[in-house]
Amino acid sequence: MASEPISLLLRTTLEVLRDADGPLTRQQTMDRVEQRVKTAPEYLAITGDERRRWQTRLGWKVMQAAALGWVTRRNGWAITEAGLQALEEHDSVELSQELRRQYRAKRRNEIRKRHKDPRWMLVAEAMAHLEAGTWTGHGDLAKLAESSWNSVWGFLRQNKFPSMHRVLLNDGTVPRDFQWPEPGRTDDPREVLKQEGITFDPEGRANPAQRLTTEDFREMLADVVEMPSVRRAWLVRGSSVDGRDLVPVWLRKNSVSLAAANLREITLPIDREQLKQAVDEGYQHKTYAVREAKLAEFDAFCNRMRPGDYVLTTTNGKAYVGRITGDARYVCSSDQRSNLRRTAEWLNETRPVPFAKLPRPLPARLHNQADVVELTEDIDAIEALLNALGIDRDEKERGDAQPSELAFPALVQELAEETFIDLEHLQRIADLLWENKQIILYGPPGTGKTFLARRLANRLAEPAAVKLVQFHPSYTYEDFFEGFRPEQGPDGQLTYRLRPGPFRRMVEAAREDKSAPYILIIDEINRANLAKVFGELYFLLEYRDDSIGLLYSPEDDFTLPKNLFIIGTMNTTDRSIALVDAAMRRRFRFVELHPENEPVKGILPRWLEKLRETDPEAVHNLDAPQILDALNARIEDRDLAIGPSYLMKPEIYRRPDGLQTVWETAIEPLLAEYHYGRPGSVLDRYRLSTLRKELAAATGIPA
Repeated sequence: MASEPISLLLRTTLEVLRDADGPLTRQQTMDRVEQRVKTAPEYLAITGDERRRWQTRLGWKVMQAAALGWVTRRNGWAITEAGLQALEEHDSVELSQELRRQYRAKRRNEIRKRHKDPRWMLVAEAMAHLEAGTWTGHGDLAKLAESSWNSVWGFLRQNKFPSMHRVLLNDGTVPRDFQWPEPGRTDDPREVLKQEGITFDPEGRANPAQRLTTEDFREMLADVVEMPSVRRAWLVRGSSVDGRDLVPVWLRKNSVSLAAANLREITLPIDREQLKQAVDEGYQHKTYAVREAKLAEFDAFCNRMRPGDYVLTTTNGKAYVGRITGDARYVCSSDQRSNLRRTAEWLNETRPVPFAKLPRPLPARLHNQADVVELTEDIDAIEALLNALGIDRDEKERGDAQPSELAFPALVQELAEETFIDLEHLQRIADLLWENKQIILYGPPGTGKTFLARRLANRLAEPAAVKLVQFHPSYTYEDFFEGFRPEQGPDGQLTYRLRPGPFRRMVEAAREDKSAPYILIIDEINRANLAKVFGELYFLLEYRDDSIGLLYSPEDDFTLPKNLFIIGTMNTTDRSIALVDAAMRRRFRFVELHPENEPVKGILPRWLEKLRETDPEAVHNLDAPQILDALNARIEDRDLAIGPSYLMKPEIYRRPDGLQTVWETAIEPLLAEYHYGRPGSVLDRYRLSTLRKELAAATGIPA
């Protein structure tokens, strides 16, 4: 019993629920379990943080049992028929093992469908175990995922976990900008937490005794689900360390190192704050930018790098790839060129790879000037390199499943029927997008540019991988990509925080799911100052395989993932199109949608034919396609033509005056705007009655 206390507690819990007359509350169940179990005092004792750890662990087990249908937790805890059967078929140890086996299988498949990155698998599983009466800090989840706290916030908001209100700031306060995942919900999250059993001090901080820490989650996850370890990749520079090339030394001694010449002796592992103090002391004669860079490099080398990670280095125009095999050590180097060291296994010592033969985007990443650069986003390229060299990549660690190839799905006839555009035209646009990554659909109003962009994008990518933004004259880089935004801190003071815009969020999502296309639709792309909105990203639109430093994150070498595509729409009646210079035209391929040419020319007749087949009341104004052609023939400026979507409304064909109404309220005001300042008689040639009379004279059919 002492060796498997949780197994006995689980069985006793199911027996308590079996013997109860009805559902029990959590606390009633725990009290009855404690009355029945006679186990080691230290296991049932209250821990130093005033929590009964056995109750926390048992709560996790009951949550898992509920996920498998052994227990229900509505209006209290109660055992089900499946739970009674499991209780009858297994003894204490077998029962716990069976629960663990079934839950692992269930959760592994569910989580991997949604979260391919192992880091987010861990966070997703932790959120599933974050039950009422407990809370955690965003720092705990960041440490669990070995990621940044702002990345964790972004992940939680994107996935809208039901338990996300239980994730608080590290001091136990509710985030000022908290938002419920359910649209329209306005409850005070702190009051909800109180109802769930969380207590707060007078200053609004949650009880630390009810907090689940990183170690709690690690203990729980180790018991219930086999999660793959997070393998990272790093570039460490060694070709010029105070004027000396250390790469031959690394290859000979199976090591990798950093100089850290001014860093005092430290004990590893070390907390980042302690490391910062050591860096500030040792490098106080350097600028703040140098100190920040050194802190980032030392922290990555000492704390974030792990045995099993890939490491890449370069010298004399060639690259070497290895695996980290040991923990970081501080060594008093005699020449002060290698005070921080790790052991490493170099995999291509005798077969270095010339830069020109490195798979993309590795050549671009090598331009980063930092001594330590994380290459985890490019781990596929590193493993492709190892494959090409015929080097074992530890397939067992990566699993049997192979990543699917990035590709657009085949277009089907259904899309042609939705858009009234033949499949050949649609496939041509899709092929152009695939080959060039960025296209613009341009033409006069009413030609279905945005409609087509959305329909096509939703066929080429999953709905969650499609995002639409609309540009306008005041749109900025900060709105589009990233910028500092004001927010109120826990102390009530106004602070500024770097927040991602829709394009950056789309980029990060595409990086997490490299085998799937992600499509950003930019509606009215020419209405904004494009150079101002795109900033340095303008460069990457043309040079997709290169990298560039960012305005607000200059230390990053930023690249655009190959699975990110952009569809812009441009209205040719907006004279700001004149501002679209040659640089813009080099970066996008342009597809015209104009009423006088296919595929737009035939849309209205095809749409009207289908309407008449399905709507018996559509018997009026059937000359609309001919009238639209006659109107556009009279408009002298080709860019000011009228598209068919103005006339693709069923009401027009159900009432005798339907076309006249649309003409007077939509088309004539638009034409009046085009001819602003000219005599009113100019518009007479565009009147519906005028066009109908001339059409009747030409065809011999009465108007």
